[in-house]
Amino acid sequence: MASEEIIWLGVSLGTWIQSASVVVAACALFFNALQVRAVKTQNIQNEKKARQRATIDLALHERIDTKFIECRKKFAELRDQDRLTALACEKDNKLDNDAIMGFLNHYEFLACGIFEEAIDGELYKRMMKTSVIRDFDSLKPYIMEIRNQRKNQNIYCEIEKLVDQWR
Repeated sequence: MASEEIIWLGVSLGTWIQSASVVVAACALFFNALQVRAVKTQNIQNEKKARQRATIDLALHERIDTKFIECRKKFAELRDQDRLTALACEKDNKLDNDAIMGFLNHYEFLACGIFEEAIDGELYKRMMKTSVIRDFDSLKPYIMEIRNQRKNQNIYCEIEKLVDQWR
């Protein structure tokens, strides 16, 4: 007995099955695209929150880290005495220079973190812009003297670039 082909609405059953599988595959592809988009959006939001958290942690750390607080106090004292540039020229004030370098290294680390997007630059800018720019302006002659002594114009260039962007 020969098998009869099943016809529905003038089209064979095999054609209907093929067409249905194409429609199902297209729907699955569309659904997967929506899922990928949702996951990508979620990842972007998570990355932003992680940067914000790292920024807040850094700001809190600046307030409780005793070594940084001491560097900041020493910097403020030397700034108020207008001794920063002279200090860069002197070799025998190791403790003062170490405090200033620690303070500058903190700002350089901060600038690198912002440029690498590990830290939320806009959030930190809202919190600390005035202080960072004021401190950098006070330290600029010191930095220039260090650059001249070491014949390296790239020393502390990241914080300089950050301050230029923030102005």
